[in-house]
Amino acid sequence: MNFFISIWHYIQFFWNTIFFHPILNLFILFYKIAGNNFGVSIIILTILIRILLWPTLKSQILSSIKMQKVQPKLKEIQKKYKSDLMKLREEQMKLFKEEGVSPYGSCLSLIVQLPFLWAIYEAILMISGHSASFINKIMYIPFLKYPASYHYNLNFFLIGNISKDASEMHIFTLVAIPYIVLSLLVGYSQYLVTKAMLPSTKEKIAEESTKLEIKEGKKGKKESAGMDPEVIGSIMSKQMLYFMPVFLVIISLGIIGPIPAALSIYWVVQSLFMYFQAKIISKTTKVSIKEV
Repeated sequence: MNFFISIWHYIQFFWNTIFFHPILNLFILFYKIAGNNFGVSIIILTILIRILLWPTLKSQILSSIKMQKVQPKLKEIQKKYKSDLMKLREEQMKLFKEEGVSPYGSCLSLIVQLPFLWAIYEAILMISGHSASFINKIMYIPFLKYPASYHYNLNFFLIGNISKDASEMHIFTLVAIPYIVLSLLVGYSQYLVTKAMLPSTKEKIAEESTKLEIKEGKKGKKESAGMDPEVIGSIMSKQMLYFMPVFLVIISLGIIGPIPAALSIYWVVQSLFMYFQAKIISKTTKVSIKEV
């Protein structure tokens, strides 16, 4: 038991040193620079994190473009080995290795930003639940410390207290309207960024696969193109395009559990910033690939 307790202490020390305490200090720094405005502090911090994560997003976009380029070869392999799944997987992985394509490249950006998201969530909870006397102990420099009895300003323009969510403000009242609008913005911004990240060839692949399924059906074959991995990938992409925004709206409303509106602000800003990043990176990367 003592062994596991020690391991947990090491994990906490690592987490606090690498993520949580630095994020909290940046929060308070930007809070002070923004004239004691917690909402503006979140926006500045979010943009800073997205800039730091620019290389991971670029890698994700590049992986998506490379994946589009190998689609014709993938199609040939799938037709050739459609009756031998083991050989199909083997040849697919061989092709990915030769072309320098990672089938998991699209997950990189999400995985990398998860620690930042959780650290921000913890920072929001700590700032909303404690006075400066407690938080001052974690501040790196005296400049970031406030009088012991000081309570941080959690109001942000028309939204109000951003440590709350729509359900806590009684969702069917006028007071909850700004929180509901913010939740809808969370869903819409996620829709934009998901659509921007989807490979442009998905629709064509789905159309071609559907045509092939009809042809094979006329021939009386048992194999169905509906089981083609590309078709499955296209269906999953479409589901993700609409499912994730709706799911995030439900989450940000606080229906499942309390979610501070501050976290919704973070998500809207990071999604919109990521959307424009994706557009810029996709455009410049495609140009560089054509020139090679």
